Amino acid sequence: GSMRVTEEIDAMEVSGTNPFRYLVVTRVLSTTLMVPILVVLADAIALYSSYLGINMKNEEVNLTLFSNQVFQKLTFGDLMPSIIKSFFFGFAIGIIGCYKGYTTEHGTEGVGRSANSAVVTSIFVVFILDLLAAQVADMMQLT
Repeated sequence: GSMRVTEEIDAMEVSGTNPFRYLVVTRVLSTTLMVPILVVLADAIALYSSYLGINMKNEEVNLTLFSNQVFQKLTFGDLMPSIIKSFFFGFAIGIIGCYKGYTTEHGTEGVGRSANSAVVTSIFVVFILDLLAAQVADMMQLT
């Protein structure tokens, strides 16, 4: 049979493993590091997709010409705010997911509700963090 989360945590404590460190820290660290990597990947895909979109209408534009013109106009300040924010987004998503997972009750039905609640809460918190980041950037006159 499958163990409940609390039984698994109790078993970790008996074996001398810190459940918080093993379960929460690794997950929060992984979301904090992976979300920025996904943002960079999504940015690269968006740039390549825009090249494909332009190439559908104008066959004279090659990838080298497109890349040169894009990277002449694209500045460090265009990319860095989104990448920096994504670290905070990943951290928030990891913390919320772990909290909702730890406080799950009522078996598999509770897991479904907790997962749904974690997604909705994470979306809301990411929206608020983005709003705060825009306000801070405006106050510091970065935009």
